[in-house]
This record gives sequence, structure tokens and C-alpha cells, in this order.
Amino acid sequence: MERVIDSIVVRTDLAKIVLKSVPDKPGTVGDIFTKLGELGYNVEAIAQTGAAKDRCDVTFAVQANEAQMILEYLHQRLEAWDAKGVLVDRNLALIVLFGQKLATMPGIAGRVFGILGGAKVNIDMISAGLMSLSLMVPRDRAEAALRAIKEGFELA
Repeated sequence: MERVIDSIVVRTDLAKIVLKSVPDKPGTVGDIFTKLGELGYNVEAIAQTGAAKDRCDVTFAVQANEAQMILEYLHQRLEAWDAKGVLVDRNLALIVLFGQKLATMPGIAGRVFGILGGAKVNIDMISAGLMSLSLMVPRDRAEAALRAIKEGFELA
């Protein structure tokens, strides 16, 4: 079998934050992450999803030990950004699959999702790039997810 996944990174020290119903207009998301960066916070993964017409949810992962301070800051900025709320989940792990062939082999994401489904691991968030596939899963299922992916792709 042709090797598709070159490496896997697992992070269990993260929290997921969702900024709810942010206006979907140029500059808003840039302002959010510029401000977080200026405050010294590093963001591990970002996903934006349409929540309603002209609004979106912005979901991202941060260091779990920084989540409370980030939440406090975001709550102070909700009105300025016209966001409708902020949520946090501290029970997640980030699994990132890297591989040069991820961009060129059809069906790999579906295969990963099927493997995790078969292992009874729910995927909370998905983000993909040309050579990476990032998945947030429940922290207590991260080891089972990693084991299932390694077995499913015959990785040592």
C-alpha cells in the first residue's frame, strides 16, 4: 500500500474557542486574530463557518492554560465585533496528519473519517490544507483515534 501519511502530531493541551455569529465582512476576522497575536496568544487551528446570512462562527484552538484569559478578552470585545457570544471546550485534542500525497490522492479525508467513525471517535472540527488534515476530537479519545489511524493506514 502506498504511504499517504508521512507524520502525525497530537496535541492534548489545547482548548477550542468559538466566537459566535460574527459579522461576515472583510476585516473582522483579521482584526480578531491580529488583536490576539498582539496580546501574545498563538492560535493552533482556525475554521470559519457560515452561521446565518452575513454572519459566521469563528472557531479556533489555543493553549488550554491561556483559554480563560482569552475568553475574558473576547467577552470584552463582543460588542465591538458585534459577536453574539463565545463558547469554550477544554476537552479536545488536535490531531494533524501530514503527507505530501494528501493533496493529490482522492478519498483520503473520507477514509480517515470512516476509520475514526469505526473506532467510535467523534470529530468535533476539521480543517484541511494541501498537505495536512487537522481534526479536533475528544481528548479522552485521542489515543484511540491515533491508534485507529495508524492501523488503518498501516503506519508503524
